[in-house]
Amino acid sequence: MARDGADISESEVIYPPAPEASPSRALVASPAPSNVPATFGGFAPRGPEILTGGFNQTWMTHCLRRRWLMAILMGLLVGAGAAGALWWAFPETSTITAYLKVRSKLGSDVFDNQSERLTPQDVQRQAMNHLTLLKSPLVLDAVLQQGDIANLDAVRAHQGQEINWLTDELRVTFPGDGEILEVRYEGEEDADQMVKVVDAVVKAYQEKVLLQDRLLAASTQADLRQVLSDTNKRLETRLNDLKEQSAKMGTQREDVEIPQLMNEIKNTENLLAKAQEDKVNLEVFKQLAVEGANSRTLVDQAVAMELEKDPSINMYKEKLFQLQSDLQSKLSTSKNPNSSQIKQLRANIQQIETQMAQQQAEAERTLRDKISKMPNEALRSAIVEYNIRFKSIETSIAKYQKELDAARTKLLALGVRDPQHEMLEANIDSEKQIAGSLQEKVLQWQVMNEARERQERAGGVSDFDKVTVMQKATRLPSDNKLQRVAIAGMGGLVAMALTCYGVALLDFRHRRLNGAADIDEGLGVRVLGILPSTSLKALTGSSLVATQVAEAIDNVRATLMHDAAAAGRQVIMVTSSGTMEGNTVVASSLALSFARAGRRTLLVDGDLRAPALHKLFSMPIEDGFSEVLRSEIDLVDAIKPTNNEGLYLLTAGVCNADAIHALATDQPQAIFEKLRDQFDFIVIDAPPVLGISDSLSLGQYIDGAVLTVLRDHSEIRKVYKAVEMLKGMGVRVLGSVVNGMPLKADRRVVRLHQTGAYSSAPRLTVKNEI
Repeated sequence: MARDGADISESEVIYPPAPEASPSRALVASPAPSNVPATFGGFAPRGPEILTGGFNQTWMTHCLRRRWLMAILMGLLVGAGAAGALWWAFPETSTITAYLKVRSKLGSDVFDNQSERLTPQDVQRQAMNHLTLLKSPLVLDAVLQQGDIANLDAVRAHQGQEINWLTDELRVTFPGDGEILEVRYEGEEDADQMVKVVDAVVKAYQEKVLLQDRLLAASTQADLRQVLSDTNKRLETRLNDLKEQSAKMGTQREDVEIPQLMNEIKNTENLLAKAQEDKVNLEVFKQLAVEGANSRTLVDQAVAMELEKDPSINMYKEKLFQLQSDLQSKLSTSKNPNSSQIKQLRANIQQIETQMAQQQAEAERTLRDKISKMPNEALRSAIVEYNIRFKSIETSIAKYQKELDAARTKLLALGVRDPQHEMLEANIDSEKQIAGSLQEKVLQWQVMNEARERQERAGGVSDFDKVTVMQKATRLPSDNKLQRVAIAGMGGLVAMALTCYGVALLDFRHRRLNGAADIDEGLGVRVLGILPSTSLKALTGSSLVATQVAEAIDNVRATLMHDAAAAGRQVIMVTSSGTMEGNTVVASSLALSFARAGRRTLLVDGDLRAPALHKLFSMPIEDGFSEVLRSEIDLVDAIKPTNNEGLYLLTAGVCNADAIHALATDQPQAIFEKLRDQFDFIVIDAPPVLGISDSLSLGQYIDGAVLTVLRDHSEIRKVYKAVEMLKGMGVRVLGSVVNGMPLKADRRVVRLHQTGAYSSAPRLTVKNEI
């Protein structure tokens, strides 16, 4: 089954078509598979999805698994640097606050007069004045002129811009629009030094305000005393005039009846005024009743109520509602909004609406005529009430007027005082009230000044000053420590995560093999076996790893023997896309497995440039494959038996350019034809496909190739390219063996290993670790 985006299908990689009865194994490219999509516009297919897919969560997990140490170390380094940078970029700030009480009026609340209290607008205006004065250059310059303040490091850091700095950074507000003034500073400067600066600002502000207030208070007291002196002089003059007038008039009458008559006249005048006021209110009541009775709104409401009860109109409404419901139902079910039924329903609705409007207009006209002819009972009742109350008020007014005239006549008969004498007495009373009020104010100022001086001598806060310090500058606990830790921590974690992501992304560029699924499902190459991480030295012992490798290789051998029986595959080449991917381990283990199965097997070291099998079997490298290619020795003399029954070895020999050139000719064909006659299976340990052409040259004489890959080392692109190159040369790729996979030994294998069942199995002998 072909994979999406691949150039080859799985069946064709594993079993490519082979030419039959081929007399020569020359370098001939195999025909292109029929199901590979043709190129379009000169562009070749992209390849399998595993080669073209993006960086996803699975890839990131495997990349970090391979580079976990680098990712952690670099992530910690970059994260620590980022956290340190953020910690430095977001320094700890301190908050300094001071609170002052600003009175909107001078004096204690005991002396306050409710009629003299300031309006909210006046209070707001005074608040703005205080805010402006506290941050004014007058106050701030007075602060900066102080030597202990100007020499502070926090102030010197803003040399040349001190006033602008304080103007911008100081926050002055009236929380809750009350009388408490808050002075706040938030910044990076030293908190203890800023406490001194804020205290100095508050003190300078208080001194400026108190100086102005006390100058104003002194001026006010002097003015009050002058006015009081003038008032007392006028009062004394008028009292003297009153005495002179009394002396001229003789003995002043102490008449009791005259004051009684005057009180009676005053009371009667009040009652008369009240009756006249009731008369005016009654006229207003009558006018409102008449206008309410003739109100068009009431007529409209009455007409609307009657129309709601009209059965004809209600019948039209029911018909209209039914037709509208039918129309909505038709519109929801019909695909044609202009069908004949829908048009008919709309016409019926319009007709009903017209008839209902005509009926409603006619009924409204009839109702209005009927209402206009009906007697207004409410207006009639109001007129009757008006007449009764009017008659009663007129009677009371006549009575009070008669009593008032009688009292005035009697008072004239008794005689009244001299008007000038009474005016003088009234002026004297007025002057006495003014003098008393002024005296009270002077006493208030005197008491306030004495209380202020007493409190200042005691070292306390004056309750009579406009501005008093409620709380000196105090450092609040820093509220950005947690924020700094959070910002630095989150920044460090993000930087560490991005670094790990970058390390994973760099590793992803190589697209190294993650597991067997990348070969089987990703590239469509059959996985013949999976081997644990091992070495040639580990294979020579009787460890559990060697037992696992033997079991896995036996599975590969069984598959290849089945294929060999079906397709006559005798010569098998074990190769890889690159170096250090386990070719020698797989080739030697596979050859030994064939030998254990009773097959006469030859292991050929085809890696002429970097041979290794002679070291594995402790044999000399001379007189090997290279010498046979150069025709220096016979093939029979080059084949050497090993310590394992049924297994023979053809070492690489001493390689030179002549051997490499001979490998690329048809000379190896005769060699392999002889070997086919002498052995059941021939396993070639070939060099990597990419980089050199030796494997492709050997591929002309084999029946199939087994590709070895190493987890976390082999690059999938190179593996795919190697498969494509082998396929292009007509080499059958039988499958792949994945090395370096973490495997858990089967319990049956462990039991047999523990009982020593594998102790008598043939083992490789190694002289030096490869």
